[in-house]
Amino acid sequence: MKDELTQQVDMLLSEGKSRFQIWKRLKNSENAAGLRGLLNNKPLLKDKKAYRYLNIFLTLILLFVTTSKILGVVLLAMGYEPIPEGVSLPKSLYIFVSLFVPMVNMYILKEIFFFRRSGYMFLGILTTLSLAYQENRHFPEILFVLAMIAISAFLYVKLFPKKLLIPATVDKPVNKKVI
Repeated sequence: MKDELTQQVDMLLSEGKSRFQIWKRLKNSENAAGLRGLLNNKPLLKDKKAYRYLNIFLTLILLFVTTSKILGVVLLAMGYEPIPEGVSLPKSLYIFVSLFVPMVNMYILKEIFFFRRSGYMFLGILTTLSLAYQENRHFPEILFVLAMIAISAFLYVKLFPKKLLIPATVDKPVNKKVI
């Protein structure tokens, strides 16, 4: 359930207000950190509209990859696929560990679907790291991996340009003598 601050931010963003306009309007001493996080994690309405089809395409790619990973685990559990050579885990533990990637993908899928900054960041970083796994470097998979990296990086840069984000406050240095 959304809290009141999130509802206010969503309403003002849907009206087309900028982050800085919302920041000036809603900021107080109690909600400054939370408001900054909310504003910096959500795109502006004009950007959402401009990149919605590319976001849908990225969502579909991620959904396809996630579904194929889940299908692979189901086939493994039913005995249609053998456990890969070199794996010394019991079958039930290997199946459980194999579900970790689809679980993370489902979280990222939700974040991407709702245009959240953290989703694009996680997708770009984790997909780049997935290239370390040899299975992701073969022909059909490499196309999906590279597409997800490129599109998530592009959307991250376009939807959340650094100059339009609310900067964090800088703490003032304390002048204490070191003994």
